[in-house]
Amino acid sequence: MGTKNNPKNRVKAVEKKKHNGKEVEPIYYYGVHAGHGKYMAAKYSGSTQLVSDAAQKPLPWDQVN
Repeated sequence: MGTKNNPKNRVKAVEKKKHNGKEVEPIYYYGVHAGHGKYMAAKYSGSTQLVSDAAQKPLPWDQVN
């Protein structure tokens, strides 16, 4: 029987968010000079490329499925 103090019992099953079949990570986007404001955006895992919409504006983290 496991105990509550066992670190293996504390791990949550987290499903990563994906966009177009690729995993994404949250990143702080500071686009004040571009007129976009500042918010949490998404970038592809393992790269520096931001996930953008049709207007080439970075996609907010809340809008990623």
